[in-house]
Amino acid sequence: MRINVNISQTTRRSDGFAKVTVDIADLNIQQELDITFRDLYERCSIPNAVTLDLLLVASVCYVIDKSVPRTVAFDNWTREFEVTIPVNDLDLWNNVATELAQTVSFLSGDLWQFTFIPSTIRLFIRPSQWRWRRAKYSLQSRLNAVCLFSGGLDSLIGAINLLAENDDNSLLLMGHYDSPGAKAAQERLFQSIWATYQRRAVPLHIRVSHPGAANETTLRSRSLIFLALGIYAARRFGDDIPLYAPENGLIALNIPLTPSRSGSCSTRTMHPFFLNQLRMVLEKLGINNQIKNPQEYKTKGESVIECGNFELLTSIAGDSVSCSHGTRRQNWIRRNVDHCGYCIPCIIRRAALHKAGLDNGQDYGFDICEGELSIDDPGESANDLRALIDCLSDNYGSADLARLIPQVAHIDNIDQYAQVAHRGFQEIKSLFENKGNEKLHSALNILSYD
Repeated sequence: MRINVNISQTTRRSDGFAKVTVDIADLNIQQELDITFRDLYERCSIPNAVTLDLLLVASVCYVIDKSVPRTVAFDNWTREFEVTIPVNDLDLWNNVATELAQTVSFLSGDLWQFTFIPSTIRLFIRPSQWRWRRAKYSLQSRLNAVCLFSGGLDSLIGAINLLAENDDNSLLLMGHYDSPGAKAAQERLFQSIWATYQRRAVPLHIRVSHPGAANETTLRSRSLIFLALGIYAARRFGDDIPLYAPENGLIALNIPLTPSRSGSCSTRTMHPFFLNQLRMVLEKLGINNQIKNPQEYKTKGESVIECGNFELLTSIAGDSVSCSHGTRRQNWIRRNVDHCGYCIPCIIRRAALHKAGLDNGQDYGFDICEGELSIDDPGESANDLRALIDCLSDNYGSADLARLIPQVAHIDNIDQYAQVAHRGFQEIKSLFENKGNEKLHSALNILSYD
């Protein structure tokens, strides 16, 4: 499927960003890139042309991912994209075209090819009538780190830890959103952080999407645009500014729970192989800011318990959102909550909070431990629970997981990753053992791990 990215010579948005369209001729789809660039520019200006191009490339990939339904693929999943994008430094981008394609293909589970052409149009021109807006939040000292801030529990812990571990740390918390609800969740959490660590953190919420509803909702490429925004901000403040991307080790690995999930049906948002591939691309582009995942060798439960300000975390953890099915609440028993209770992220979150003594089944649309959603329910809602039960029933030890993990991709430090995955599965098993109903106990046969 050939896709052309066009930068208008004559039309600009009100903020001075050129009108960028993604032309998917085979499907008669033309999408306009929607980015709140003024918010980004007023905080970060433009670090350099390469970083701006990186933002464009990542944004285009995200728009394509959302616009092309997987049902058009021969296997209803693996789409094939040949994308042509204008860039400033043609030689530089041609030098990373192959590695970039491999990186994005692994992330989204599709087949990507990139062709770069020279751009003759400035992507952004600040309007002459533009008046700078006064920043709502300011830092007491020079910014020394950027932390991705999705509104989830892991990123909340990551931000708190950075602030709690060193009184000299000053952070920019980078949020990406598609909907106003996601932005509001990030803002609620930030207000509590600000109340505790005033003038040591500032938020930046950026929308990157397209007008209208998405044709595809799996959104495997979202972390690419999230990381590109984080790198954009880090580059603005210096090559020595690291980007933190907090994600617990079990979710980062996202080991396929069943053979049918062996491909990218299991998300690879912060998978170590993806991050390493992206690091190589960035290095070849001359971008030297480090990407760090401080929780890669921790389970979610360990991340909660070891949080640098546990009191703050416990007071606001309920405002964080980990659910991947938050828009499907029409059939939930409790519709006034933010978590379905049955998707993999919800189950891992609940197991982590159970480990810390903070679990409450009433915080979820369905309490799976009480059987409000059963493993033998014929609907799709029980698919994740069934897959998890199947995986736990295999009673994998660390050595077994060390053999399974490379089936997704080669990574170094395999034993450490296997051990964190093993401990993560133990947390889920503990939740089911301690709170599960008789049907869950029977399905698991009260497992015991070596």
